[in-house]
Amino acid sequence: MIGAVRLTGRTARREGDRVEDEREVFGLDPGEPFDPEDLDEEPFDLDAPHVMTATGPIDPGALGVTLHHEHVLCNPPAVADDDPDSVLDDPHASLAELEDFYAAGGRALLDASTADYGRDIRGMAWIAERAPVHLILVTGHHKALHAAPYVQGKGVDEVAAVSVRELTEGIEGTGIKAGAVKAGSSLDAILPVEETVLRAAARAHLVTGAPITTHTERGTMALEQLAILREEGVDLSRVIVGHLDRRLEEPYLRHVLETGAFASFDQVSKAIYGLDAPKAAMLKRLIDAGHAGQLLVSQDLARKSLLRAYGGGPGWVYMLERFTLLLMEVGLDAMTVRQIMVDNPARALTIRRAA
Repeated sequence: MIGAVRLTGRTARREGDRVEDEREVFGLDPGEPFDPEDLDEEPFDLDAPHVMTATGPIDPGALGVTLHHEHVLCNPPAVADDDPDSVLDDPHASLAELEDFYAAGGRALLDASTADYGRDIRGMAWIAERAPVHLILVTGHHKALHAAPYVQGKGVDEVAAVSVRELTEGIEGTGIKAGAVKAGSSLDAILPVEETVLRAAARAHLVTGAPITTHTERGTMALEQLAILREEGVDLSRVIVGHLDRRLEEPYLRHVLETGAFASFDQVSKAIYGLDAPKAAMLKRLIDAGHAGQLLVSQDLARKSLLRAYGGGPGWVYMLERFTLLLMEVGLDAMTVRQIMVDNPARALTIRRAA
């Protein structure tokens, strides 16, 4: 792991001309493992379904309660100067927020910060080594406002190659691999840069089996995003369409779900984008229509003013302390709430290599 110091029983200390095996210093017999990391472990089979976290692959069943679209550290260059509230740049505060989330029952969280949104990979490495929850990182790009300086003038395959490298080799030389590919579009439009981003995300997915997660602006262009991904050969059940609770129109949402994609209600707790009671009621209607296995919930807290450890609120604990109760108040049973918060994100975030 980045920054970790590992002592091994093979390390020796020289005192003058004498070399003393550390096993003797610690009272271990010759050949006895110094620490658990010396024990032979079977390598994780990356051809098997798995979730790629910042500290390595895990079985999807080990993920637990998951927020699938959040921001842990980010400094988006397109808006940071005019909007300092959008900058999350304190690893200690972000770690404290994750610890609160864990204490409330949370076990995993995806940081949806792309490179063009100011992803801080070394800061995330520091947090991942210390956080009690699984962290998943993304590759790919945001909407054109953020992506254009990174993508303009590049071909689809060139953009896709960067994502494939970050999914299979690691991000910025750290060895930490992304676990999903992000793509975004603008309000009521998919701009040329965004079409490149979407097609590149599709091609990276087809090579690696990593899931795709999208940004829609106010819930618009979801069907158009999916049409482009389908053109590229993507199985739409591997796609998470973001921010759909910004457009609570049942026929529209059902049309999206009929494609097989996951629908992300990820603006929970953000009253500026609508109260939570109508969101919960819409989730209940979509579940009653047979789509329980395709629904995901998260909060997308990307501002200091929304995170308790930065002096704001309500923080990530809101999902478990408040919204789960609201879901049950509108008529969902505990097993369905668990499905939305545990089972569905585990399936949505699983990497499945092509046969």
